[in-house]
Amino acid sequence: MAQINIRKKHSLGKKGARKTAEKIAESLSCEYKAKCKWTDDDLSFTSHGVKGKLHVGDEDVEIRVDLGLMMSPLKSKIESTIVSQLDDILDDDTNIA
Repeated sequence: MAQINIRKKHSLGKKGARKTAEKIAESLSCEYKAKCKWTDDDLSFTSHGVKGKLHVGDEDVEIRVDLGLMMSPLKSKIESTIVSQLDDILDDDTNIA
């Protein structure tokens, strides 16, 4: 199983970052038919061959994605897409993965 771990700094505060995470969850739900669930500051998501968690912190967000066997060959493409979307949404290009 392949894993993707990304952490991005932000200056939105926890409340603003959580609103941003809501946009990500909506996008995941629409595009990948992912099921999303909040538990405190963690957004868990699952879809066919993919599961993960997005943690919202005061100064950063962290995403961990576990890819199933069939999705593993797409790891680099998926990772670059996530980084690009986070850059767009967070308006910050600082990647500290």
